[in-house]
Amino acid sequence: MCMTMGEIIKMLRLQANMTQEELGEKIGVQKSAVRKYEKGEVENIKRSTIKKMADLFNVSPCYLMGWEDAYNPNGRLAKEVSLIEQIQNQYGKDAVQLLQNFVELNELGKSKALESVSDLTEIQKYTEKEDADLCSK
Repeated sequence: MCMTMGEIIKMLRLQANMTQEELGEKIGVQKSAVRKYEKGEVENIKRSTIKKMADLFNVSPCYLMGWEDAYNPNGRLAKEVSLIEQIQNQYGKDAVQLLQNFVELNELGKSKALESVSDLTEIQKYTEKEDADLCSK
């Protein structure tokens, strides 16, 4: 089932817990314009407005206009891959694995994981760097 651009805008706005007025403020239009977009009463939305909405919702303009079936496969996925690469370059593969495991946890599990990691940082043998160990021998 294909969604119209108006339906997509409304869905994304609601997912972001925004009112029509809040969306309008963020993209520089009146609440009434947002209402018209969502109802499909405006056929030619300015490109700059489409771009602002797409950026705000982290989707591609093509997705926003109903031309793609999935969320921003080029932009959003590329950003996520870039972020993972940055984490791996800065902190190593273990940090990426830790983050991947963390996001699979429910809220109780996340709370417990944070508590456990926090406890470990209080114990010197777990926080000493390997280079420091070699120098002290």
